Amino acid sequence: MTKVIVASAYKRLKAIHKLSQNYNGPIKHQHEQRLLSLMRKHIDEIEELYKNSDPHYLVETGDLGILCFEMLLESKRSLDDAMMTCFERYEKKLKKLSEENK
Repeated sequence: MTKVIVASAYKRLKAIHKLSQNYNGPIKHQHEQRLLSLMRKHIDEIEELYKNSDPHYLVETGDLGILCFEMLLESKRSLDDAMMTCFERYEKKLKKLSEENK
């Protein structure tokens, strides 16, 4: 398996996820719903900050990434496997779109 997430980052993500579960509730469905709600709020905030040329949108984008990783962890999904799947999908889609655009 290809490593995408370095061990130190994975350890921190797991610790953040544990804190999040403790705060938001350990019930899987309840925690997933809270994560989805936070993702929506972050998307709105990123759009607003970006529209106002506030560079803080980049920090909020990073926060959104952590929430996405949390959702994968909540689902017991391998972060590395998920990222490799996404890399392959995006590369394939973008190559196809590029070919169609010629």
